[in-house]
Amino acid sequence: MPDDEPLPELTAISGIGPWTVQGAMLIALQREDVVLPGDLALRKAVQAAYQLDHLPAQEEVLAIAEKWRPYRSLATSYLFSAAFEPAGAPPVARPSNG
Repeated sequence: MPDDEPLPELTAISGIGPWTVQGAMLIALQREDVVLPGDLALRKAVQAAYQLDHLPAQEEVLAIAEKWRPYRSLATSYLFSAAFEPAGAPPVARPSNG
C-alpha cells in the first residue's frame, strides 16, 4: 500500500488516530517517507533545529518536512533522538559487537 493510503483506512477505525498510524508506519513498517507532525517532541525538536521563536503547528512541520523528502522518516528519527538528548550532552559511544 502506498504511504498515503493507510492513514484514511486505519483512522476510520474508532480509537486509531493519525499519530498511531504514522508511528506504526515509521517504526513497525519502516517506511522511508513518514513524518509525525502532531507529535509534541518532534514539534519541539523542529523548533530547536530551525531556531523558531514559536512552537510550530502541524501544518508548519509538514511544510518544513517537505524539504526532507523522500527520507522524512530518517529526518524525523534524527530529530526525535535530538529531542531526548540532554542539552549540551556529548554523543554516547555505543560498544561494538565485534
